[in-house]
Amino acid sequence: MDLFRNIYRWPFRSLANQLLVTYLLVITIALFAVSLWALFMIKSESINDLRNSLEVEAVNLGLEIDNDLALDSLAAKNRVKAAVDRHASKLNVAITVVNSDGHVLADSGANVSFGRGENISNQSEINDALAGIVAIYTRRSSSTKTNWFYVAYPVRAAGKTAGVIRVGVPLTNIEQRLRHDLIVFLEIIVATGIVTVLISLWLAKRVNRPMQEMSAMAKKIARSGDISEFVPVLRRDEIGELGLSFNQMIGRLREQERLRQEFIANASHELKTPTMAIGSVVSALQAGAGEDATLRNQFLSSLERLVERQTSLLSDLLDITRLDAALERVSQDKVSVGQLINDAVEQVRAQAQKKNLELEIQANTDHLMVLGNAIQLQRALVNILTNAVNFSPADSIVSVFTKLPDSDHVQIKIEDNGPGIDPADLPHIFERFYRADKARSRASGGSGLGLAITLEILARHHGTVEAESTLGKGAVFTVTLPLSKEDELGARMPSSV
Repeated sequence: MDLFRNIYRWPFRSLANQLLVTYLLVITIALFAVSLWALFMIKSESINDLRNSLEVEAVNLGLEIDNDLALDSLAAKNRVKAAVDRHASKLNVAITVVNSDGHVLADSGANVSFGRGENISNQSEINDALAGIVAIYTRRSSSTKTNWFYVAYPVRAAGKTAGVIRVGVPLTNIEQRLRHDLIVFLEIIVATGIVTVLISLWLAKRVNRPMQEMSAMAKKIARSGDISEFVPVLRRDEIGELGLSFNQMIGRLREQERLRQEFIANASHELKTPTMAIGSVVSALQAGAGEDATLRNQFLSSLERLVERQTSLLSDLLDITRLDAALERVSQDKVSVGQLINDAVEQVRAQAQKKNLELEIQANTDHLMVLGNAIQLQRALVNILTNAVNFSPADSIVSVFTKLPDSDHVQIKIEDNGPGIDPADLPHIFERFYRADKARSRASGGSGLGLAITLEILARHHGTVEAESTLGKGAVFTVTLPLSKEDELGARMPSSV
């Protein structure tokens, strides 16, 4: 039972086995069908040729003996007998001649006494021929145990059937030829099967090798996490494309691993810096600095700022981790664009007032709606507004206004009058922990994660964020979000509000 089970399972154990079995079955079935068709056609053509030759012989004999068939005399019978024997020996066939009553007049295989021939009109081919039909019949001889093929030809005289000439021949030669041809076809099928197996094994190995390499590579990555190697790609077909895709995946994993290690290093550094500063302040207080009221207040204020920075950094790290892991589902609530802008501005208003900054809102968008999570979208705008407030000079203006680039999207633009962003830094400001002005960013308490969080939030809402800046003239951040599909009012609004 186990042997049969193993045999049954063998074709499904590998792609090579499946290809081998498939090719072998298809070619064997096709060759077998062609062989059967060829044998049938050979037999049909052989029988047809045999029939034609026997019918011609019967016609020739009939032309020779037609007059004698009508004569009821011993001389006529002898002439018929002589003609039958001559034609039978010439072609090595069996010939029987019967009269109009179905009695045998002459038989090449036996001597028939005059007027005593057997009546064989009950035989099918004789009966049909007496009716005027050229009859074809195959019968198995009980005495010789062979199959015989007969053609019965009616001989007509004076407008009626005077007798029948039956010419028969054993089918031994044709059957031997068919058996020989069948053996040849079977040999061809076996030889083709062997060649097919060899070709299939070679082809399957060629196809299966890169698959095995990719499988081994995937197992290695799953087992050890080693992504230092690529799969060799030497083909330009679908298997080669799969190999290229696999290598692209490995490259992507390498990039993700690089970013992960960089993120861990940056996060560790960012956490280490305020922690060490807090330790220094605590050490100074323990060393006696706390006895001086002025120094104590300075150190406590510094400690408070460091704790706030540490708390903000931890909050940013948790947020970016949740976004990466997609732990927070993006809800599909309708969010008012106007309310979103107002709530974000109110969150940074106290910070702006410390620098006597004016927060100017130029939007009338209460009727515009977007789908998403209001808290996350608000966080994205607050991050941009916080940067605008931090880097804008005192007594300046931070403007927020909206624009409709088309009927399906809304743009929220935040413009400041700060120092601007260097063109070399502009492509990198949305990268994690990137700071265009590192010293200034640390002074302002930035973690370098705010804009990265904004980018991730907007991406999850099918939106984008872009920045434009000219040194010395401030920066403009443009947030683009898709409008709610049910909000048809936006399509009729002017391009700027």
